Amino acid sequence: MPWIACRLSTLGAALFAGLVVAAPVAEAGEPYRLQVGDTIDFSILGTLPVARKIMIDQDGTISIPLGGRFPAAGLTIEALRESVAQRLRTVSYPAGVDAQGAAVWSVIYPEGVLLDIGEFRPVYVSGDVLTPSAQPFRAGLTVAQVVAVVGGPSVSRSRQDHSLDSAALGEEETETFSALFQARLQVARLEADLAGPGEPDLAAVPADGIEPALAERFRTLVREQLAARRDDREKTRDNLRTSIAGSVARLGFLRQTQRNLEDETRNYDDEIKRVEELLQKGLTPIDRLRAAQRGALLVSTRSLDTLSAISQVERDVTDLQRELVKLDDTARIDNLAALQVASAGVNQAEARIAGLRDKARIVSGVGDEPEAIRYFITRATDGTSTRREAEASAVLQPGDLVDVVLMEPASQPAPVTRTVALASPAVSSLHAPDSLAETAAMPAPAASGRVPTPTPALR
Repeated sequence: MPWIACRLSTLGAALFAGLVVAAPVAEAGEPYRLQVGDTIDFSILGTLPVARKIMIDQDGTISIPLGGRFPAAGLTIEALRESVAQRLRTVSYPAGVDAQGAAVWSVIYPEGVLLDIGEFRPVYVSGDVLTPSAQPFRAGLTVAQVVAVVGGPSVSRSRQDHSLDSAALGEEETETFSALFQARLQVARLEADLAGPGEPDLAAVPADGIEPALAERFRTLVREQLAARRDDREKTRDNLRTSIAGSVARLGFLRQTQRNLEDETRNYDDEIKRVEELLQKGLTPIDRLRAAQRGALLVSTRSLDTLSAISQVERDVTDLQRELVKLDDTARIDNLAALQVASAGVNQAEARIAGLRDKARIVSGVGDEPEAIRYFITRATDGTSTRREAEASAVLQPGDLVDVVLMEPASQPAPVTRTVALASPAVSSLHAPDSLAETAAMPAPAASGRVPTPTPALR
C-alpha cells in the first residue's frame, strides 16, 4: 500500500504563512495586483520540498511545477495562491520507497503551497537626475527616496563648482562658431562654383563669434581653394584637348601610311604578275619572283599592323572626347555631394550652438532653488498609462516612471535668440535667416543674491 504523507499541522501552516511579506497597495485599502515582470517565490513543503523563483511572462501567466500554467497578471497574490493550491491539491508525486521497496507517494495540501512576491518590477527614474536608471522597488518607497538613490536632481549640478564648466564652455563655443562659419563659407564656395565662373560674395557670410582677422583669413583660404579647383579643372581640360589633338594628328599619319602601303601592295602585285610572265618565257631567274613575293608579304604585314594602330588610336580619341564632355558633369556631381555635406555641417553647428545656450543656462544655476524641482509619475493601469505631477512624499508603485524636471527660476535671463543665415538661397531649406542676432533681457538678482552669469559669447 502506498504511504500518504501526513497533513501539516494548523500551527505549522500558520508559522509558514507568517513568512509572507506584505505587498504594496495600488491605492489606500486596495491590495496590490500582480503585473508582467513581477517575480513570484513559489515553494511546496513536504517530503521533497520544491522551491522556485518564477517571473510573470509577457502573456500574464506563470508556469508552476506539477501544476502547469496559471493566469497571474491582474490578480492579487492571495487569489493566485488560492488558484494554485486548489489545482495542486489533486496532484500526487513519487517521494521515494519504503523499507519494503514499495513506492511512497506524497500529496500536496493547500497549507503546504506557499506563494509570495519575491521581487517587484523596478521603478524607473529619468529626467534631470545625476544617474537615470532602474531601481529595485521596496514597499513604501517614495519619490524623494528613489531620487536620492540616483544622486538627486543634477542638470545644473547645483551643488558643484561651475568654474571649470564655464571655462570649458567658452572654449567649446569658440570652436563651434568657427565650425559654423567655415561650413557657411564652404556652402557659398560650392554654390558659386555650381553657378558658373563668377566669384562668391564671401563678405556677406556672417562671421558671428569669430575675430575679424581670423574671419578674413578663412575667406582668403576659401577664395584660394575655389581658384585652385577651377585652375585644376582648366588644366585637365587643356590636357585632354592636347591629347585629343595629338591623337588626331597621329591618326592622320597612320591613315596616310595605310594608303601608301596599299599603293605599295598594288605595285608588288603588278611586279609579281610581270615576273611570272617572264619566268614562263625563261627570261628571268626564279629568285626574282621569290624576292617580289617576300616584299609583298612584308608590306601586307605592315598594313595589318597599321590598321590595328588606327583602330586603337580611334578608340583613344573617342575616350578622350568622352572624358572632356564628362569633366564638367563630374565636377558638378562632386560639388553637389560636397554641398550636401557642408549644409549638414551648418545644421550640426547650429544644433551645437543651441546646446551651448542650454549649457549656459545650466551653468547659470537652473534648478538651484528647491521650488524649481517638479516630479511627474507615469503609471500603467489596465493597459493605460497616465502621467501626473506628484509631491516628493508620494508613495510609488512597482513599474512607476519618475520624471524629474528642473524649472528655470524667475530670475533667469531670457533665452538667447540666435538666427543664422547661409550665403545663398540654394540651401534655404536649412531654415537659416540672414544674420546672427542675439537678444537677452538684463537678469534680475536671484533670490539667493546671485546673478546668473552665462559664458561671454552666449550672454
